[in-house]
Amino acid sequence: MSRYIKKFSRVGHSLGPGEERGFALWVGYDIAGVSGDLSEFGLINVEGWNEDKLREYGVSSFSPIEPGKLGIR
Repeated sequence: MSRYIKKFSRVGHSLGPGEERGFALWVGYDIAGVSGDLSEFGLINVEGWNEDKLREYGVSSFSPIEPGKLGIR
């Protein structure tokens, strides 16, 4: 099982001109039976990253997921 993060960009609604409209949400995955570079799927391998580095991306937990659910075989 390897750890990856993936960025999901969103455009939100602002309530005024000083508010940010777009934002990114980083999601952490524990993917069973997969390792290596999965950047073609938008995933960044974070094995070996410390908690401080993950915190920069706002990732504090990882969800276990099967590779097929992300289109990876």
